[in-house]
Amino acid sequence: MAAGLLQQECERIFRLKEDNPDGPVLRLHRHQREAIEAARTGGSYMLTTGTGSGKSLAYIIPVVDRVLAAKAAGTYRPGIKALVVYPMNALANSQLRELEKFLKVGYRDGPPVTFDRYTGQESREDRARIIANPPDILLTNYVMLELVLTRPRDQGLVQAAN
Repeated sequence: MAAGLLQQECERIFRLKEDNPDGPVLRLHRHQREAIEAARTGGSYMLTTGTGSGKSLAYIIPVVDRVLAAKAAGTYRPGIKALVVYPMNALANSQLRELEKFLKVGYRDGPPVTFDRYTGQESREDRARIIANPPDILLTNYVMLELVLTRPRDQGLVQAAN
């Protein structure tokens, strides 16, 4: 995958798992590797590339890696590490399925990095659960982001961002 660049557990997570949780490790494209290297510096970076070229992995892999590193170092704190904002629910839903494929398949005791969607499609119970126990990665849309930032009942999510 990216030898020496990422936590070893990333190789278990980021595999082609359609038929087998132990499928082959993903081979990163050059732009993905460069984005991961840029993310490790802690600075800002921008990635532009074509549709279907793996942009999502270029920001999801560094987030997953950082959470895994914090857990390995004993510095992990529960709460939102990444808030991913999509222009449409369809994109958030698609990314949720990708995260399920990578972070749930092959893990019986729950995902090593938690994630959820908060877009207005969730039931009242699901929203309450997410606020009470915020995931590491939260997927949302720009409309819900505005509500999260302004509604008193959603302030738990704002406070959970770390």
